[in-house]
Amino acid sequence: MKLFEMPVNTLVELRFNYIGANHRVKAGLLYKSARAVYVSAIKNAGKTIPAIKLKNIALIYKTEGCLFLFKDLALRSVSFNGQNLYVIQTDQEAIRLNNKNAYRLFIGTRISARIILPGEDGANYISCILKDICVNGMGILSREEINKDAKIEISFRTNEDENQTLIGNIIHAHEFTNSRGFLYGCEFDEPNDIIGKYVARKQEEIIKRNQGN
Repeated sequence: MKLFEMPVNTLVELRFNYIGANHRVKAGLLYKSARAVYVSAIKNAGKTIPAIKLKNIALIYKTEGCLFLFKDLALRSVSFNGQNLYVIQTDQEAIRLNNKNAYRLFIGTRISARIILPGEDGANYISCILKDICVNGMGILSREEINKDAKIEISFRTNEDENQTLIGNIIHAHEFTNSRGFLYGCEFDEPNDIIGKYVARKQEEIIKRNQGN
């Protein structure tokens, strides 16, 4: 996505450093041209902050399923139609990231998973790989063929002191060619807020790394 592809009369997020501190502020995208967008200027103590005083600027535009991160921005202050605005320009395409509610965070860690079958007691464990995880479910890679009616239970560490027991219902399975195994898409019974916060935190770290590149 290019800057000019964003619609006018929408909110964007500006991230910047001002007087040694990092900030994030919502701003209205009010006008655009073929080479720039015009957003409402930011105020501090009732006074507009000159664009030249904002450092390490990034702009984030959110849609229902994605985040678009613009960096390497040129910013200048203007007055237009009685409004104080920032003119933002860049020739760079946005970095596209999934929105946190749909974002599947790559994990790629080998784990032990418990297979739960309806009407059966006992523990059946397999070795597998936790491919990815999101607020609504997880992806599991295994060489084992698993009954589609089964549930998959794993333990996942969200921080140094806490493990989450996660149980997913298999909603789809894909068999790789040449007997290389299966990918199972699993859905939680309800969105897991702790996993959602973990994924959001990791995505923020990705955004910050991309801003710094």
